Amino acid sequence: MDKNANETLSPENTAIVVIEFQKTWTRKGNFLNLLVRKPLKKNNIVQKTRAFLNFSRNKGYTVIHAPLILNKSNRSEYKKMPFMPKLIGAFTKNTWKAEFEDGIYEKTDVIAQGRTGFDACQDSNLIQLLKENNIKNVLLGGFLTDQCVEATLKTLDKNHFNCLLIKDATAATFPFIQKSVERRNNSFYSQELKKIMS
Repeated sequence: MDKNANETLSPENTAIVVIEFQKTWTRKGNFLNLLVRKPLKKNNIVQKTRAFLNFSRNKGYTVIHAPLILNKSNRSEYKKMPFMPKLIGAFTKNTWKAEFEDGIYEKTDVIAQGRTGFDACQDSNLIQLLKENNIKNVLLGGFLTDQCVEATLKTLDKNHFNCLLIKDATAATFPFIQKSVERRNNSFYSQELKKIMS
């Protein structure tokens, strides 16, 4: 962890950013779910993420969601979307595939708008939202750890945010990939973060 994070994590300057915690990943019936089904079940990722988000909200932390939504009626935005989700019909607007997993989103949460890439900052207002809320520390969860989550983390890092990866709120296709991303970045289990955030 950044040496200052342990001293400064607080509801006033810290946000939890949840990337693509949508049913495309968490529910059977979609190719992308097959990629993370084992770690989701083995590590109880959905349950642990729900618990961590509820804890964070109760402590007054800002929760921001960065979903990927494919909207064919918005042609200019749809053209920019990654090829693979379009090919397999993932995250399609007005279908269950775009919905948040049950218990992940609450009405008090904030949703980043305009995202068009794997990096949740691409064309979205995510950085603007963080700056408007005077956020300095960002705790990241979502899918895939080595794709959208790490790409977002890198962009936020370049924009001078202190980023921490939540180990048990993320998943990669293979354990060695998950571990590799964890080694490259500041990574903590939600239970460890709860102690710091209390």
